[in-house]
Amino acid sequence: MSDRDIASYHFEVNWSEEDQLFIAKVTEYPSLAAHGNSPEQALTRLKGVVHFVVKELKEEGASIPRPFHENTSGKTVDS
Repeated sequence: MSDRDIASYHFEVNWSEEDQLFIAKVTEYPSLAAHGNSPEQALTRLKGVVHFVVKELKEEGASIPRPFHENTSGKTVDS
């Protein structure tokens, strides 16, 4: 999976009133999140985390989630 494929993931950024920060999440990795003082900062940080996680999964030979819009079977795919 390339950086271009990571960009196909579903990212969402919302304001957290409680934390007074923007929180970015990615649907394909529900346990991952990142925060920032701006939506762009939160998103940039999260994309860095996702890139790292995908790299680690590749090195381990583990399955990497496809972007949900490409996934009709509910399965993950090995790269």
